[in-house]
Amino acid sequence: MIDRRDFIKLTGLSLALVLTEGGFEIIKAAQREIINPVLWANITKDNHLVLLVNKSEMGQGVWTGLAMLVADELDFPWERVRVRSAPAGPQYIDRKLGMQLTGGSTSIRNMHDFLRQLGATMREMLINYASEEWKVPREKLQAKGGYVFGNGKRASYGELWERAVKLPIPNKVKLKEPSEFIYIGKNIPRIDAREKVDGSAIFGIDVRLKDMVYAVVERPPAFGCKLKGFDPSRAKQVEGVIDVFAISTGVAVCGRDFYSAQKGRESLKVEWTESPIKDFDDKKLARYYLNALNRAGAVARRDGNPEDVISKAKVKVESVYLLPYLYHATMEPMACVADVRKDKCVVYAPIQSQTWALKTVSRITGLDEKNIEIYTTYLGGGFGRKANVEFVREAVEISKKLGRPVKLIYTREDDVKSGWYRPMNATKFVGALDEKGRVVAIHHKIAVPAISKWVGIPSIIDSAAVEGIKNMPYSVPNLRVEFVRIDLPIPVWFWRSVGSSHNAFTLETFIDRLAKAGGRDPVELRLELLSKNPRARRVVEVCAEKSGWGKGSHRGRAMGLAYHFSFGSHVAQCAEVSLDKKTGKIRVHKVVCVIDLGPTVVHPDLVVSQMESAIIMGLSASLKERVSFSKGGPQSLNFDTYPLLTMEETPEIEVHIVKGQGPMGGVGEPGLPPIAPAVANALLWGYGIEVNQLPMTPDYIRTLL
Repeated sequence: MIDRRDFIKLTGLSLALVLTEGGFEIIKAAQREIINPVLWANITKDNHLVLLVNKSEMGQGVWTGLAMLVADELDFPWERVRVRSAPAGPQYIDRKLGMQLTGGSTSIRNMHDFLRQLGATMREMLINYASEEWKVPREKLQAKGGYVFGNGKRASYGELWERAVKLPIPNKVKLKEPSEFIYIGKNIPRIDAREKVDGSAIFGIDVRLKDMVYAVVERPPAFGCKLKGFDPSRAKQVEGVIDVFAISTGVAVCGRDFYSAQKGRESLKVEWTESPIKDFDDKKLARYYLNALNRAGAVARRDGNPEDVISKAKVKVESVYLLPYLYHATMEPMACVADVRKDKCVVYAPIQSQTWALKTVSRITGLDEKNIEIYTTYLGGGFGRKANVEFVREAVEISKKLGRPVKLIYTREDDVKSGWYRPMNATKFVGALDEKGRVVAIHHKIAVPAISKWVGIPSIIDSAAVEGIKNMPYSVPNLRVEFVRIDLPIPVWFWRSVGSSHNAFTLETFIDRLAKAGGRDPVELRLELLSKNPRARRVVEVCAEKSGWGKGSHRGRAMGLAYHFSFGSHVAQCAEVSLDKKTGKIRVHKVVCVIDLGPTVVHPDLVVSQMESAIIMGLSASLKERVSFSKGGPQSLNFDTYPLLTMEETPEIEVHIVKGQGPMGGVGEPGLPPIAPAVANALLWGYGIEVNQLPMTPDYIRTLL
C-alpha cells in the first residue's frame, strides 16, 4: 500500500506502461504528470524489482502471476521481486475492463501482453546503457539473472538502473520465445506466501490508525425495511460507546473498541418500517420464482424455429429447476478503515473494485478524486463479494460524521444480513430429439433477478442471467434463450462464475436427460453437439479418457460428466459418486478436471489450485449451501445454519491442463460451473434420480428415492 508520488520518491525514476489507442506506450514517470499506467516498475539500488500492480490479491495468486511476466522478460531473480498494491485512481485502470477491478477471471488475460512488454523494455534499456557506458557493442552484452555482463564487465541491474532509465525508451523490443522462458510455464514460489505464513500480511481487519475508533451497524431484520426511528439512550450508557447515529443502511454504533461497539448495539432500540416481503419464507419464494416462469420473457437468442420444431417432435423432454440464493462465505467478513478529513480522505479496505470505491467515496465526501487515497489490503477471499463497496460507503459515512478514523467491522451475521447474494433462480428447459436421438431444438427460460440493476446498469436483458446459455458452444439448430426479470428487494451480486454458476447446472443436467431419452451415451452426445468446436471436444475427450469413462467398474460408484465454457476457458469434469439410499447422503469420491485456457499457461500450479478451490466451492454450494428465509429476511446467519463442505468430505481431485490454440482464457472461475451437474448426472445414470433443486441435501434426495 503506497501512493503514486511516494513510490516515485522512494524508488527514483520509474517506468509506466500506458495504454493508447494504438496499443501501448512505455514512458518515464517523470515525463508526464498525468498518465494512465497499468503498472509501475522500478529497480532499486540494492537490486530489487518493485512492481506496483492494479489487481487485488485475494488468495488466487495473481500477484505471483503478474510479477512472473515482468521478471521473466527482464530476466530477474525471483527472490528479489517485490509487489505492492497500486492505489485507486484512473491512472491504474485496466483499459480492457474500463475500470480498476479484479474479476471476471481477467487479470492475467488482460495484463499478459503489456507486462511482458514492460519487462522486455526494461531489459533493453539496461543493455543500452551498459553498452554506452562501457563502450562495448550491445550484441556482446547479456542481461541475465539481475546482472548485465559481457566483455569482462559485470554490474547489477540496480547499479545501472538510475542512469539507464534516463536514456531514450526503445521503440520496439523483442519478446522471449517460449523456449527462453525462465519462469513462465513453471511452478515457482508464490510471492505472497511468506507474509501469510509469518503473520506480517495486512488484511482489512489488521489496519490500525492513530486515534481510530470502532464501529458496527445495526441492520434491518428483513429486506426492504427502512429506518423508522431509534432510541440511542441505553446504548450510549454502555462503557466505551462514543456515539450512535443513523447512516444510509442502518444505525451506526461507535466505540473505543470493537467490544464496546458490540455491547452498545445489543442495547440499542430500533424501529423499522414493514418489509414489502414480510411474509416471504422459503416456500413462498419458491412459488414466486416458479410462477414467474409462466410470464413471457425477453428473448436473448433465437436460432431457427424452436417453437415449431418442439411442437412437432415425437420425443420431447421438459425439466424445471429451482436454485437458491447463495452467500459468498468469504473467510474474512467485510472490514474497512476510513479517515475523512476536511480536505482529504484515506481508506484502507480489502476490495476488488478500486474504481467503484473511489467514486463512492468522492460522492459521499464531496472531495475531488485526487484528494482521496484508497489502499487495497490483502483480501481474505473475495469471490465477487468484495467488488461491492457498500461497506466502504458505510465506513466513510461514519468517519465523516465523527471526524476521526473509524474501523468498521462486519460480524458474520452482519455479512449475511447485508445481502448481495448469488441470485436465486427458476429455469425451464424444453428440448426435442429426432428419430436418431439427435438434439434438434432447445427452449430455455430463466426467471432471475438482474445483477445489472444492482450494479446500476440499466438493461432489458441481464447479461449475467443468460451467460453460459446464450453463448454455449453446443450446436443446436433451433434454440431460444429467454429471460424473465425478478424484482425483489433482496440485493444480488456477482458470485464466483456469476450466471454460469447456475446455468451450467441446468444446461448440463438437461443434456444428460436428452441423452437418456434418446438412448445415447452423454459423452457421445456432447461430442456430437461440439462438432464445430475442437477445443471443447478435446477437453471432453480427455476428461472421459482420464476418468476411465465407459471402461467398466469404478468400485461400484456412479459417474457423471459435465462440460462448460466460461470466461474464455473450456472445462470438463467427471465425478465419481456414491449414494447411501437409507440416509440420502451423497459422497463424491473423486473428481477429474480438464481445462483448456489457451496456448500459454503462466503458472501451472496456480491453475491447478484454482481448479481445486473452485471444485470445492462448487461442491459445497451444490451439496449444502442455501440462504434460508423467514419473514422476509435471512435465517442462515452463521455457519451453524449455513454449513460448508468439510475437509473430510472433500474428494480426491485430479487436474489436467491441455493447451489449445486461440485466445487465453481465465482461471479463477471456470472450474466451478461443471461440478454440480457432474454430481447430479452421476445420480441420474447410477441411481435413476433427476435432481431439479439445489442443494442436494439428504432430506431432498430422500424425496427422490
